[in-house]
Amino acid sequence: MARKLYIFGIGGTGSRVLKALTMLFASGCSLENNFDTVIPIIIDPDTSNGDLNRTKDILRLYQAIRNQVQQPDDFFKQEIKTINELANNSEVVNPEYFQFKLEGVEQSTFGEYIGFDNLSNDYITAKDDKSFTKLLYSNRNLKSDLNVGFKGNPNMGSIVLNQFTNSENFKKFGQTFNDGDAIFIINSIFGGTGAAGFPLLLKNLRGNQKLPRHAKIKDSPIGGITYLPYFALNKQDEINSESFEEKAKIAIDYYNRTIISRNRINTLYFVGNKGNTKHLEYSVGGEEQKNDAHFLEMAGALAILDFCKNVDKISDNTVIKEFGIENATENITFNDLNLDNLKEIKGPLTKFKLYTEYLKKGLPKALNVSRWTKSNIKFVGKSKNSPLDKNYFNSSGYKIQIEAFNNHFNDWLNEMGENKPAFNPFQAITWDNALSLVKGNTPKGIKSFKAIDIENCQIIEKPGITPTIENKDHTPLIKLFGRTTTNLLEKRNIINS
Repeated sequence: MARKLYIFGIGGTGSRVLKALTMLFASGCSLENNFDTVIPIIIDPDTSNGDLNRTKDILRLYQAIRNQVQQPDDFFKQEIKTINELANNSEVVNPEYFQFKLEGVEQSTFGEYIGFDNLSNDYITAKDDKSFTKLLYSNRNLKSDLNVGFKGNPNMGSIVLNQFTNSENFKKFGQTFNDGDAIFIINSIFGGTGAAGFPLLLKNLRGNQKLPRHAKIKDSPIGGITYLPYFALNKQDEINSESFEEKAKIAIDYYNRTIISRNRINTLYFVGNKGNTKHLEYSVGGEEQKNDAHFLEMAGALAILDFCKNVDKISDNTVIKEFGIENATENITFNDLNLDNLKEIKGPLTKFKLYTEYLKKGLPKALNVSRWTKSNIKFVGKSKNSPLDKNYFNSSGYKIQIEAFNNHFNDWLNEMGENKPAFNPFQAITWDNALSLVKGNTPKGIKSFKAIDIENCQIIEKPGITPTIENKDHTPLIKLFGRTTTNLLEKRNIINS
């Protein structure tokens, strides 16, 4: 039975974990236990947030590429859809549908949102009380612009976020939920949006009887990952990273009392990093908030894979899991991961990294020279044209989809490599030593990109490379390099089958 996984990514951390998960999916990782479709749902009032918009662009490109691959079985194997596609049976790729929009927050202060100025100063005879509200919210809270989020204030976030559970998008979520489906929630515990949104969302999933198909949803498997502080800011202002740890302690105590002890969630993952932390550029939100990718965000993506792998083994009691690596180091490579995580990501990430490096550094030398890229020769059945000749690589589809996504992928890896702790499994390569890309692995035989050209010439004529239906233009590229990189890296014992 096909199943769906709905992933609620709350706040900036939610967007960055979804980005990491999408990169793993592009590399060939996929969910187990028949979860054939993933529905990312981003909840963030900061609509101009740099992390949010970068993630939406990556999701858009992923869908656009996958839609042009016939029966993907390696790279881009996992299907990703929006709520709108499910509810309306639509094939329109629109990244805006990945986000649940909040009404009334743009160009509005928190005070305006709650109608503070309309409250009465007469605390004796009036039904409302402006003075009492001042006890709950500071002047800075009341004057805070909501269009950049809640600036680390969950007491504000809990008020504003309450509206999304009554939205049309949330109803569509309920309408599309079926037997066997599951839910996963991503949040940080030390900020505003994530800390407030997680318990509020969970409460509605388990107890909102007005939600369509509530009977299915309330008893469905629900997992979540909560981030403890894992970065700091280079200055302290409205958002003060020195308060992150104290906020996290208070929130964990609340989670213990209201969620964990009451078994409101099946599996809850915790991840954080204390001490060895990079100081990020201070930003309250908007386009400037575009944090570098962090290894722990990929750890969150791995938690999602783990949740789906064990979803049929969950019990009624909440299970707490933490993430760890085998070796305490500031420069993490594949060999520092635990064995399960190593098996999950070493092969896929290495294959996709080699594929992107080849297209950037190897293809210019091979195009219209190596047999698999040349037309006007008879080698693809009765055709004289290679499906991957210069016309394809000069096409707008290749440049604005494939190249754009690959740039995002390499930016993601580079940013993790420059963060603390760093994730640095690959080393810089040239055309001549391409197969030496994995640190600690020295392959035998030809190390240059010529080895890929040889494999490509042998495989491009095989069944399944050329699509049998129209508008599947990326099929030859994605299928060819999925097979080529697998064969080559397994032969050289760089990855295991």
